Amino acid sequence: MNFSLIWAALVNPSKLFSTALNLIVVDQRPDTGASSDASFYPPLDVISYITNAKHGTYGGIFTAPADEETEKIDGTYNYCTMPHPSPDNYQLPSSVQKGTTEAQLIYVEYMQRHQRRTPYNILPGGEDQEYHCDNVHITAGSSSADSSLISVPIHGRDLWAVYGEQLKLLASSPDTRNVWFRASSSPLTHASASAVLRGIWPDYDGSLPLHQQASGIDTVDQGFPCPSRSQLLLTIQSTDEWNQHLAATQDLRDRLAILFNANRTDWMFTFDHFADNFQARLCNGYRLPCSLNDPSKCATEDDAYAVFRAGDWEWNYWWHRNQQASHYIQLTEGLFLQEIALRLTAIKEGTLDRVYSHTFIHDGDLGPILGALGIQQLRWPGMAANIAFEVWKTSDSELYVRVLYSGHPLRTSEGKLDWVPLSKLIRQLNKHVPQDIVAMCSS
Repeated sequence: MNFSLIWAALVNPSKLFSTALNLIVVDQRPDTGASSDASFYPPLDVISYITNAKHGTYGGIFTAPADEETEKIDGTYNYCTMPHPSPDNYQLPSSVQKGTTEAQLIYVEYMQRHQRRTPYNILPGGEDQEYHCDNVHITAGSSSADSSLISVPIHGRDLWAVYGEQLKLLASSPDTRNVWFRASSSPLTHASASAVLRGIWPDYDGSLPLHQQASGIDTVDQGFPCPSRSQLLLTIQSTDEWNQHLAATQDLRDRLAILFNANRTDWMFTFDHFADNFQARLCNGYRLPCSLNDPSKCATEDDAYAVFRAGDWEWNYWWHRNQQASHYIQLTEGLFLQEIALRLTAIKEGTLDRVYSHTFIHDGDLGPILGALGIQQLRWPGMAANIAFEVWKTSDSELYVRVLYSGHPLRTSEGKLDWVPLSKLIRQLNKHVPQDIVAMCSS
């Protein structure tokens, strides 16, 4: 691999490659009596959150039926199908809604994780259930193979209802001069882009350019090599607090290791693999796994909930709580944050005609972006989790931005990002932009 070419491209990320693109809910509320919206922000700063079984899922939802539409519960953390802006829940910025400010939406920067999928991580001892995906036809979008059933609901349909019909930002057919779409190099994000964009413009017969960067230099999905990034993660996962969370979950990890022949570092040192496996099962209508050696011994609901709580704690620690979080964000997502900041700066300076940008990425991208924004508490970003930067122009030409996370103003350590001067948000993003990524990754 020619690393000099990789570094050159990283310094100038605007050089892109493009392809043509044709277009049993468990609602267990926390014992705190928290509201639906509060389910996004559990007390993740304490390790006892993981071990306290009374927390359950802290109001979150981790199951979905296999062949039915997932129930929409507004504002609730739903790992299988995260909320998004829709005509059912969308509200104008508070000052605009109250009539104290007259403003018009002029730009949206939208980022989302890919949609529901099967797991990355197959249990080391083998699976006691097979995944069957023979009842779906993959087309330009996704529809049921049973013609008597309606097509699978599409995220993009709601985006059109809000940003097209309601706010008149999007035109009835796409104009590539003022809309722009990008995906990572993964087929997962390409499939999501296909379905979502078809939902925004269901009657459009043409093709749309879906931009992507070359896999070796991609500024999302950790697409470029960075030895310092891997080394820093090892440092983060060597702290006293990290080791305390491992000690607190020792009994759980021992139990799962025996059940599923998983006494391996990649399954035991974080809860990523077990959480991914259990989430994928429950989100596709399957039960939790049982041991192949003794089918009477299975992962329990309490096991799964503890795994999910531990996964949330780890995500919050990686991207928000640990003392190296800002540095880790720079090495992981800093170049993409720079791209966003440059687009917002161009909007501020009046040099960008675009009204809408939509990027299809991964949970590992949304985590550091939310960390850079100062999210109050970070749970694992679920399927189709999304962030929207809405730029509004007031009647006296001032520019403000509202940041929505899964359809609702993002809660940060300094309050909700409901109506913030655009220049302030740009400064916040730039705090996490590396000055010299080549030197930082090589050090």
